[in-house]
Parts: sequence; C-alpha cells; structure tokens
Amino acid sequence: MNYCFQGSYTDQNKQNFQFTQEDDLQKICRYLSTDINSASKITFKIFDSREGKQNADPHHSISRASARFKEMTIYRFWLPTDDPHYPHEITHLVAHIWSKPYKFTTELDTWDGKNITKSIKMVSTSFMQEGLAIAIDEIVFNHPLSEEGELNNIDDWCRQQIDQMPKNLTAVINLDGFNSFPNKIVVPFAASISKYLLLNFGLDKYKQMYVSLKETNKSIKNVQQIEAIYQISEKKLLNEWKEQL
Repeated sequence: MNYCFQGSYTDQNKQNFQFTQEDDLQKICRYLSTDINSASKITFKIFDSREGKQNADPHHSISRASARFKEMTIYRFWLPTDDPHYPHEITHLVAHIWSKPYKFTTELDTWDGKNITKSIKMVSTSFMQEGLAIAIDEIVFNHPLSEEGELNNIDDWCRQQIDQMPKNLTAVINLDGFNSFPNKIVVPFAASISKYLLLNFGLDKYKQMYVSLKETNKSIKNVQQIEAIYQISEKKLLNEWKEQL
C-alpha cells in the first residue's frame, strides 16, 4: 500500500499507522480469499484535520474515512491519539476487485451542502457494500457497530428493532430504497443479512451474488439474482434469517 500523510505526524506515528493497515489488509484478504497482491494497490491519504480530509476527498464526504473506487484510495482523518484500525474502508476496496466495475451516476451529499452528481465505478450495490464491510468488521475484527452513539453487535441491533426492519429485500437492495430507511435500522439489517449469508452459505456463493447485483438493475431483478444463486425465495431467506437471530 502507498501512504501520503498530510499534517503533523512523527515517523513513529506513520509506522504505527502503516503496520496496522497492512495487518488489517492481510486479515481481510485471508477471510475473503482475495489476492493480497491485487488488493495491495490501495493508497492511503491521511489528514490531521477533518477539513483536510473532506476537501481532498473527490466526493467531499462528511465522514471521517471514505474509500474511492476510481482512485483505489482511502481518504482518512486520523490523529495519532486515535485507534489506527478502521478496516471497513479496506474491505470496500478489496471487494471492489472481485469484478469489472460498472458505472452508476448519482447525486452525492457533501460536507458543505453542495450536492454534486458523479459517475461512480461500482461493484454490487450500496446495500451489499455496506453490509459486507460491517459484517467483516464483526466477523474478522470483533468490532461492534456504532449508530447514534450506541455500540452493539449487528444481530442485537436487529433483534431490538425487528418490527422496524424492512419487510423485504426489494425495498432496500438498491440505493433509493437503502436511503429511504434510517441508518440505525437499515445499516444493521444490511450487515446482518451479509453475515447470515457468509456464515450459512459460504464465501463462494456470496461473491457470486455480490458481483451480480447492480444499482443500474431494477430492484426486483437484483432480488431475483439473489434467489437464483441461493436457490431460495426472498421470503424464505428472510424467515430463516429471523429464526437464526
């Protein structure tokens, strides 16, 4: 991986950050059975101010860390007093090399409120991208999910809010539907579904499903892809997921 530090960092700070990212990358690639040499093309741009990260990020996202597929770059606001681990964005980029990306044009929210329309290189859908990254956070790194200042594991989030969870995958599998639910509900749902599929059906089927989904498909077609690959109806899949909760 390549690193570009912008701010006040000592050599020890930089070494600590680099070691942590490379260790996280190896663990992610091992779990996802992905060639580490391909994944190691990732570049990190690290800033000691949130404003620095937000301005450099091509999408001007408000978040502390963002993975950008076109550049295969992670933009990160990090202070030496913070935990250097944040495998979530690395998982996004590792999964991005599973297939040739397609182009998806959408309007993006920005930190300064100046929404921009961009054509993004995508693999899968936002629902599955977030679901996978958060599932890996828990499965591989035992990291709980933080929503609205509260920490919990993803299945417990779903148990606590089971009556508010989406009633079907069609409602959330594409970006419009995903964005129509509060993060506190849809994010743990997406993660719990990915965790369920990975642990019960294995990685090969998950990869096959992940790369077959596109934001440019109608949501019903994406769900049909899931049903065909897993040989199970959407209704039965969700019922069995709920039972396992």
